[in-house]
Amino acid sequence: MVLIPIKCPHCESIDVRKYGTSPAGKQRYICLNSNCKKTFQAEYKNKAWEPRIRSEIYFLTINGNGIRAISRILGIARDTVISTLRSFESSLWYVNHAHLEAQNCQDIEVEIVSGTEAEMDEMWSFVHDKSQQYWLWWAIDHRTGAPLAFCFGTREHRNLENLLALLKPLNIDVVYSDNNPAYDTHITDSWLITGKENTQKIERKHLSLRTWCSRLVRKGIRFSKSHQMHRIVVALVINFWFFGRILA
Repeated sequence: MVLIPIKCPHCESIDVRKYGTSPAGKQRYICLNSNCKKTFQAEYKNKAWEPRIRSEIYFLTINGNGIRAISRILGIARDTVISTLRSFESSLWYVNHAHLEAQNCQDIEVEIVSGTEAEMDEMWSFVHDKSQQYWLWWAIDHRTGAPLAFCFGTREHRNLENLLALLKPLNIDVVYSDNNPAYDTHITDSWLITGKENTQKIERKHLSLRTWCSRLVRKGIRFSKSHQMHRIVVALVINFWFFGRILA
């Protein structure tokens, strides 16, 4: 007789024990790993309940797949994909906290508080149809190209105020931007330099972001139907590819 150990699908530990049954009568288990402690089943009646599904939805999303494509690939309902993506919303960063922490540590080591040179720009997209324009306002480090913070909204000047509020802890002393009048009006605490010649890095980020997120492609059949899903998917892509965060 061959005994096959039950592995926790979350941490791969075999230190598990039985933990009652599910409403469908399936045996449940609990992981005894102190860093895990999650419950699971050895077999699932519904494929969408499998723990790996959340991770697969996440990685398919950040690699440019739409909701319908993910539904077809994984063989699950579109509503399951949508509800899973919504569950990531509370974990998203709109400020690059890792960059901020590294900057603070560097300042402590050299005992000099140096400012940051930032490039700022806005990128056009839409929700549902092109009459509903939706803009990504964001900033990157001029020296390294690392994205610093971002927010969503219309092209109204008040949305720049939201971005500047997110950037306040980063001690920005020089801002490079295009000739959008919003920057002249709202940037008063930093030295503003306008002109396309100083925003080449952020313009290149626009291309990368449109490549990795199909919802941002200018001419295509994939687009967001709701502002919430647009924010979540674009933010997931930025968090993974630019902030280096893996959420699943």
